[in-house]
Amino acid sequence: MKNKTTKTAIKKTIKQFIKFGIVGVFNTCNSLIIYYILLFFKLHYLLANIIAYFASTFISYFLNKKWVFNHKKENNRVLQYYIVYITSFFLNNLTLYFLVDILDLSDKIAPLFVLIVTVPYNYLLTKFWVFKEIKINKNDISHTFVICAYKESKHLESCIKSLKNQTLKTNIIMTTSTPNKYIKDLSNKYNIKLHIKKTKSDICDDWNFGYNLATTDLVTIAHQDDVYEKDYAENIVYNYQKYKDAVILYTDYYALKNNVKTKDKNSKIKKIIKLPLKSRFLAKFRLIKVLSLAFGNSINCPSVTYNKKKIGNNVFTSDLKFSLDWDTFLKLARTKGRFVYISKSLISYRIYDGATTMEFIENNKRVTEDTIMFNKIWPKSITKFIMKFYIKAYDTYKEE
Repeated sequence: MKNKTTKTAIKKTIKQFIKFGIVGVFNTCNSLIIYYILLFFKLHYLLANIIAYFASTFISYFLNKKWVFNHKKENNRVLQYYIVYITSFFLNNLTLYFLVDILDLSDKIAPLFVLIVTVPYNYLLTKFWVFKEIKINKNDISHTFVICAYKESKHLESCIKSLKNQTLKTNIIMTTSTPNKYIKDLSNKYNIKLHIKKTKSDICDDWNFGYNLATTDLVTIAHQDDVYEKDYAENIVYNYQKYKDAVILYTDYYALKNNVKTKDKNSKIKKIIKLPLKSRFLAKFRLIKVLSLAFGNSINCPSVTYNKKKIGNNVFTSDLKFSLDWDTFLKLARTKGRFVYISKSLISYRIYDGATTMEFIENNKRVTEDTIMFNKIWPKSITKFIMKFYIKAYDTYKEE
């Protein structure tokens, strides 16, 4: 078994190195073309090399991240990547200077020999530092997906499949306050334990019912209409193991309409609002957490995982219906603990005419509840001003 694992690892490394080489050749060709063009225009060879080197680096980051190393972490490794390539840049130029000025090698041939030094340097640091594989402690996996099922949603099975197909297998349970044959059949088909809530259906009570049933540290309330990327649980658990003080962990999202993934306009604004939270250091300060919610709910509710070990039971205590999640996040933002924002789209948030959001927009209840939420953060005069612009986001949702 050990020999088989070793052979698999060797094959993976060889395949990875070949891909890295292909990316390297592609970028080297780009770099050399720029280099020779600049030499043709009588630019000094060192300056030509600097421009060519940095011009070919940008694309290589994304090719290495997505294709070569299949990196699953959030996009927070750019700094490390450029540290590698900046130091490699100095190594590149030092070697080039040595070959041309000391050994008197042609400045047209020397860049080819420089690769013998820089390629291994770049590969090793990129593999083992920048795009280091996620290492999860298998003895510390404590996570549950709670699917809150209602009536006969045609999207429920897609949600279930996305949770069953996670690269990291964790617990899955299903709850409902509207029991029917359709839900029971799906729970049996996918061998998911179904818990029936016998009291009246209410979103706050329903979420607490499912949340309280989970016996793990981490709990994700999975909305039946949405689809989770296969590495959602892996990213959540990995980050939790790094930041045990996390109150919640959450990701970016895609808008899903007619089964097509897109980026809605509002998500771009939300990404800017959440930018300070990309700093794990800043993400533990109350002011930063509250500010991320001060201009609207910047957190996509289905993407959130709650640290039950830290929060305890009955996390949902709001009297609101539509802004229940926003109210909950604001409450948690004012408590001790870190907001771990994973800036990677790991959930597809389904948008369609029958969605609850559309219902609240059309009956104007969303305006009322959003106003209440802004009043919890700002003076009423400022809330009135913000709402003039915030209401326009509703139209964006309708267009999406």
